[in-house]
Amino acid sequence: MKMVYARNPGVIETDLKHEVVLLDPATQQMFRLNETGRVVWQMLPADGEESLIDEVVTRFEVSREDAERDVRRLLSELVKAQLVETRGA
Repeated sequence: MKMVYARNPGVIETDLKHEVVLLDPATQQMFRLNETGRVVWQMLPADGEESLIDEVVTRFEVSREDAERDVRRLLSELVKAQLVETRGA
């Protein structure tokens, strides 16, 4: 089953061009995403990880293995922090 990733609609974001700052009003925690994280965040909602990985490889000229590791780690952290919601597709 493919996972769908979507932004938590309650999260407040401030886009600073090369990074994005996220505020979760429920927990009062702030999170900062670097340029790569910003690209992933902007592509949400996403049907699975593949399109996100492909975009990171294209934009940042990194190996697919590095992009897979980084995107999966980022998504895991965003889900754990409840900034991103998931559901089965």
